Amino acid sequence: MIGTRRSRLLAALLGSTATAVGLVLLPTAPGSLAAGAAPSASQSPSPTPSPSHSPSATPSPSHTRSHTPKPSPSRTKKPHPKPHKRPHGTTVTGPKMYNPARHRHFAASSTVTVSQTKNLVNEMIHVSWTGFTPSSDVLYQQSVTDYPVMVVECNSVHPRRLKQCYGGDNGGVQGAFGPFGPMNSAYATTSKKGTGQLDIQVLTLAENQFLGCSIHHRCSLVIVPSQGGDTLSVPPKCTDHSLDPAGTDLGQFAFSSQTGQCSWAKRIIVPLSFAPAPDNCKLKKPNFAAMGSPMLLRAMNQWRAGLCTGSNPIALTFNAAITEPEAIADLPTGLADIALTTRPGPVHLNSNKTYAYAPIAISAVSIAYWVDNPTTGQPVRRLKLDPLLVAKLLTQSYNFDNDGCAHGTRHNKAIGCDAAVDGNPLSLFKDPQFKHLNHGVPGPFGGGASFQVPTVESGHSDMTWEVTRWIAANHAAQSFMGGHFDRFGMHVNTDYLGIKYPLDSFTGQDSYPVISHKYSPVFPLSLVASYQVQNWEPGTFWEKDQFGNFPRDPIEIPGERALFAILDQGDAAAFRFPTARILNHTGHYVAPSNKTMAAALPALVGASKNHITQHISYKKVANDAYPLTMVIYALVPTSHVKQAKADAIAHFLQFVAGPGQTPGLQAGQLPPGYLPLPGKLRAQTMRAAQLVLNQKGNSLHPKPSTSPSPPPSPSPAPSPSKTPLGAGVVTVKQAAQTLGPIRYALPILLIVGGAATLGGASSMMLGNAAAVSERVRRLRRLRLVRRSRK
Repeated sequence: MIGTRRSRLLAALLGSTATAVGLVLLPTAPGSLAAGAAPSASQSPSPTPSPSHSPSATPSPSHTRSHTPKPSPSRTKKPHPKPHKRPHGTTVTGPKMYNPARHRHFAASSTVTVSQTKNLVNEMIHVSWTGFTPSSDVLYQQSVTDYPVMVVECNSVHPRRLKQCYGGDNGGVQGAFGPFGPMNSAYATTSKKGTGQLDIQVLTLAENQFLGCSIHHRCSLVIVPSQGGDTLSVPPKCTDHSLDPAGTDLGQFAFSSQTGQCSWAKRIIVPLSFAPAPDNCKLKKPNFAAMGSPMLLRAMNQWRAGLCTGSNPIALTFNAAITEPEAIADLPTGLADIALTTRPGPVHLNSNKTYAYAPIAISAVSIAYWVDNPTTGQPVRRLKLDPLLVAKLLTQSYNFDNDGCAHGTRHNKAIGCDAAVDGNPLSLFKDPQFKHLNHGVPGPFGGGASFQVPTVESGHSDMTWEVTRWIAANHAAQSFMGGHFDRFGMHVNTDYLGIKYPLDSFTGQDSYPVISHKYSPVFPLSLVASYQVQNWEPGTFWEKDQFGNFPRDPIEIPGERALFAILDQGDAAAFRFPTARILNHTGHYVAPSNKTMAAALPALVGASKNHITQHISYKKVANDAYPLTMVIYALVPTSHVKQAKADAIAHFLQFVAGPGQTPGLQAGQLPPGYLPLPGKLRAQTMRAAQLVLNQKGNSLHPKPSTSPSPPPSPSPAPSPSKTPLGAGVVTVKQAAQTLGPIRYALPILLIVGGAATLGGASSMMLGNAAAVSERVRRLRRLRLVRRSRK
């Protein structure tokens, strides 16, 4: 046991060190890791189905192979993609649960409904139930709440043991970690009516090799209702409830293989099937490589899974750990064949190599949050933020924990006070500006109410540029950033004076130890969503522990959360995050959705002389337009590329402009969080595909294609418009460049370091039967004394 603890501490220390070194190198790194195929994890063999007496749904896996034709200059009809529709849920009938009020089972059977069970990827799904034993509290605590509920993902369709469920045999601890990463077990309570609900993250083989869930390996979701019972006797007596409440019905005993036998016996199993992933591609050698635009990761994964199947498959690698500015800078060096970007790119860089811009996707920057109502314990679903409030959060302008230097504050004597925030409100929820916009949102109790420091992406990013451009376009926010008080008397954190938006990177300016350790941008972008899913923020405590490390901030308990994150709409939609309604230029507050992104497109204006790349003009948006809508472009080569590679890139563009714009969860379709391209933008993509195919630069004379004409596509490409065929052609310098080792080491240090830190954290383990028995007795005595005093 001591050796295990030491090894875990060593792993955490090494991980933290690697992450710290990576962050130190980040500002000086001249570029990024070369694009390459994602490492493929070893897949576990599908287990032989075993008999189970637990109620179980049996949905069959379903996936569609998409045919991917080669590009052709032929004209086809304009598609009419349908909006995304979440699949219908699966409802399972379970056993009758224990009724403590009558000391017998309920007359009606229980039910469980899961929002999605097929074509799953790494995402969040919703689980609800009826007919369960009511819990004693609104908020879950593993050592206090009677009759809670655990939902956990298991590595088999018929799990026989709790140890087959990752994080399930952990004594009901919220947010524990194991050797394969964060445990995705989720916990909730049941109302007096016997109903309850929660969201749970689904992990695939790419995130968790222990579960190994993939298109080749089905898994399950297991719902475990705490049922108490005398589990200390041999054999357990599940009809004897003398040890509950305040005993074996608590989460720390009910959700353990040692003392939770009666609860496990009432488990309800819902089988899960998974969507094809890019790693399932049978092609070993990629046809070309792409890099940039981390916000496009989910769409690219689904497209890649569809492109590598069918009668004419192609494979491509995609490096989402390189941001857009780096991708544009690195493209001439040969690190990849195409770069993905949203901001205006270069027009001429004095070289003979030419590129064209091709629109391939539309998405948005979202401001996700977890803010819980302390009375109900449920998350707030409607929240308004304006540019001024977001600027306050990004500059840490609140007097968090009352650490300012003004009279009456209670700052820490060891580190002094933070003069930069004197006189400011203690938190976002105490800000009169926030209260004015969000009536009836009191803010949570507990640790989450102290700090609201948003989780953001580190490094140079087009998403960061778009958020800060939106802030800079607002007069009140710009005035605040310039040092003027807002109408309620609050001022910017004075350490940020002189910072002028827009910028393409977030950097911390406040050196006060408490704040500098709380504000910790993360890399890559996918980690922003990962922290938000885990109810965690990446900050640390400012003092070192006995091992010389800065302890990580604790995971926030559902019901007491106050977490904010700036991320892409693809992840926000997949993880079902509540997203803020933000202010547009017409004075309306709008949340991101396909409808509001589409409403923003008429406000697109030319962003450069290349006649292709565009951004949203805030002054031209409609009332219902989401202002942080972004068009993602592929910068593709139109000369000096071998024909086989040119054919593959053109094939990719035609696929993206055709079936790839069909909304859906199947391989090759457009996932939630992305808006299908309108006809005009799709026509630009098709013209770019023809330019790539011709390899004549800006030549208007098409090269005869020897490829057979493709069959009709389910989402055919639009007819070309009046825009010249050569529009969007740019010239980029193609020169050899010496790449230092830092550009390769940086992403590895940050990603591997973060993984080691997470994996090195230890989990709570229960003791032997005698210790458990004594603990039950103590808890019951304590609970009885407390109740007698009430």
